[in-house]
Amino acid sequence: MKNLVPLKMLVLPALFLFIFLFSSCAAHKRSHIIADEEFVLELKRPSTRGGAIDIALQGLFLGANYLAEKSSEALTSSYSQDLSIKDYYNTDLGKVEKTYSEIHIKKYSKPTSQEKNQELEQTIRTEVSSVPKSRGSQQAFLAMDEIIRPVKEDLLNFHAVIELISDEENPGITRLSFNELRVFFSKTKVFSDEDLNARVSILIKGQWRGEDGTPITDTLIEQEYDFKDLKYGPENQIQTPILSPWYYDIPIYPDVNGNESYGVVQISVQLEEYEGNRSKYINQLPSILSKNKNSIIKSGSSTIKKIVE
Repeated sequence: MKNLVPLKMLVLPALFLFIFLFSSCAAHKRSHIIADEEFVLELKRPSTRGGAIDIALQGLFLGANYLAEKSSEALTSSYSQDLSIKDYYNTDLGKVEKTYSEIHIKKYSKPTSQEKNQELEQTIRTEVSSVPKSRGSQQAFLAMDEIIRPVKEDLLNFHAVIELISDEENPGITRLSFNELRVFFSKTKVFSDEDLNARVSILIKGQWRGEDGTPITDTLIEQEYDFKDLKYGPENQIQTPILSPWYYDIPIYPDVNGNESYGVVQISVQLEEYEGNRSKYINQLPSILSKNKNSIIKSGSSTIKKIVE
């Protein structure tokens, strides 16, 4: 009679294999999502002018489509955008103040797989709805139709908020405060869903005339933020706002009080998502895309000067 292999010896390896495969699939549930993406840069007005829902450039398309076939296997995903405004300051309330108080960085994604799109949408709806509304961070978060856009049928997968803080006595002295960061899923290929990093770079340049009328263009501030081991979901991953040093902004002269709005500023934002150091894949140094779309904002509309696909 042949020796029979105990049933337990057959079941246990099969069980371990099943757990391994399930864990492996689960680990990549929100990464390496093949999709078309749109990178959007927005400005919001301060609470004195309508609060968080008063979006200066709501629905304005400012991003190129990063096609799935170009980067579906990439260990890095890079996005870059410029935005120029000509009403940096205003005197509507009788004193000089900044027209906009927040920079919003958004990335929308439309997965090529309809099944994956529906799965992610359901997950995002459930997670966002379950976040307690009593939390202060939730009050500043986006409405559901800004997270899941029904018209474009795409999903928000990255959102960051950087605040422009003015000195109480002199709005010409400013600092940046990185207040919010959320990532719902990513196209970047990583070993596990806990192994995504993101680098956000911001450059602000100003244009003005000196007291003698000479045109001046200068860099006001340049900051880079490198976030490691990001977690997916609606929770704000920045527990304490990240404050930049104070910097001299576009100067304010006594004779500008008669102008309703003035001050030309160019804001350049760059985002890189890249796999973490613990991955089994070969780590690649991120490289910023230098080809951007330049937009000049005029009365709430945009004039596209250059389009690069």
